[in-house]
Amino acid sequence: MDPGRSMLMIPGQSSVTIGSQSDASNLTSCDTFGGSVTIASSASGTITLNNVEEIQGSFTVESGSGITGLVAPDLETLKGGMILDGLDALTNVEMSSLSQASSLTITGNPKLKHIMFDQLEEVNGELKLTGSFASVSLPSLDQVNGQTTIQGGSSMSCSALDSLQSEGVYRGAYSCSSDGSGDSLSAGAKAGIAIAVIVVVVLILVVVWFVIRRRRQQRNNRTQSISLETPVANEKDEKPPQVQQLAVPDRELKPPMPRKPVGVQAAQLDGRSIYEASSPMTPSTVYHELDAGPVLSSHQRPIHSEA
Repeated sequence: MDPGRSMLMIPGQSSVTIGSQSDASNLTSCDTFGGSVTIASSASGTITLNNVEEIQGSFTVESGSGITGLVAPDLETLKGGMILDGLDALTNVEMSSLSQASSLTITGNPKLKHIMFDQLEEVNGELKLTGSFASVSLPSLDQVNGQTTIQGGSSMSCSALDSLQSEGVYRGAYSCSSDGSGDSLSAGAKAGIAIAVIVVVVLILVVVWFVIRRRRQQRNNRTQSISLETPVANEKDEKPPQVQQLAVPDRELKPPMPRKPVGVQAAQLDGRSIYEASSPMTPSTVYHELDAGPVLSSHQRPIHSEA
């Protein structure tokens, strides 16, 4: 500590909480505060720290709805870092002499539109500035050893900050974006995108499954048709064609009908007396049949005489 500086230490405490401007005015008698400074969420209006050049602890302001401004015109060094988060009414931050900080986090302050640290040269840890900023000015920045994340409104330009990257200022990871690019999407928008991606992936999987299933069915149908046609072809090659025989119904065979005689019918002879026609060459002689007793058949054969 420089000989001309005075240091304030509160016995038994390593930090102080400021609830109003009167509490902040109690620190004006020292150049260096040996602990951490916290501004209570119940504070309101603009809180001004005059004459304080160094805070060896942290400087924290969180979840305050009534704080509209923070002013520390003489503050040069923050060995414990600074956190400004969730201050709904905060519109102004003035720390024109700040040159070194262990870390710097300003997030969740919707009404804070301009960030300006003209003398800031070194951040030993993380540099995180996210919000609806219209501008972020760090013209003297020379080194950031931790990760750098800067996100602002749609009108914010990253060109000046990007140029520092080419100069090797950011030793860790670096990103700068405005609304509509990078990490500027809200949590709801990110959730919507994630759901949309999941739905698209599921639809793609369903379509792929349907196509594969249809192809398998077509392949199976072709295989079945080929298997049905192949045995028929083989059977035709191996077996000769067969003639189908017509079944003829069994009918009772009937004797042939007697043919009618053609020409003059011969005279029927009586079995009891048989006469033989006389030949014109021989004289007719009458022959009589002798009775030879009983005849077994009903007819007797005629006896022909020879001339």
